[in-house]
Amino acid sequence: MGPPQSNIDSSDLRETARKWILQSLHDKKMAEMNYQHEGYDVAAFLSHQAVEKLFKGLFVIEGKKIPRTHHIDQLAKELLVPEEILPDIYRLAPDYQISRYPDISDCIPYEIYSMDIVSVKLQALDRIFTVLNPQYKEFIP
Repeated sequence: MGPPQSNIDSSDLRETARKWILQSLHDKKMAEMNYQHEGYDVAAFLSHQAVEKLFKGLFVIEGKKIPRTHHIDQLAKELLVPEEILPDIYRLAPDYQISRYPDISDCIPYEIYSMDIVSVKLQALDRIFTVLNPQYKEFIP
C-alpha cells in the first residue's frame, strides 16, 4: 500500500477501500443477474460501474486520491493496470453513457444491447476482476 492520504488514518483507508471493493463486487453480480433476465442495457451499465468502483477502490488501496471521473480507461491508465486487460476496459468504457442516454447514440439504449453483445462485455468484466484479484482479494470476506 502506498503512503496514506493526508489526514486519513490507515484503518480508515482500509475501511474505505473495503467499501469500494465490496460495492464493485455487488455491481458485478447485479450485472450478471440483469443479463440472466434480459436486462442487457442495465447489465452493460453495471459492468462499467463494477470496474469503475473496483478501480476507485484500488486508488484507495494505493493511498492515492480518487479521481473524480467516470472514464474507466483514464482510471486504468493512472493505475497502470496490466496491458492485457486494456482491450477489456476499452470494451466497457462507452457503456457509462450509451447504455443510459438515448441522445448519446441517437437510439433507444435497451434496443441496441443484445445477449451476444453483453456476453462479450461480461467476459471482459470477468477478466478484469480476475487479473486484478491479487490487488483486492484481502478486502473481501
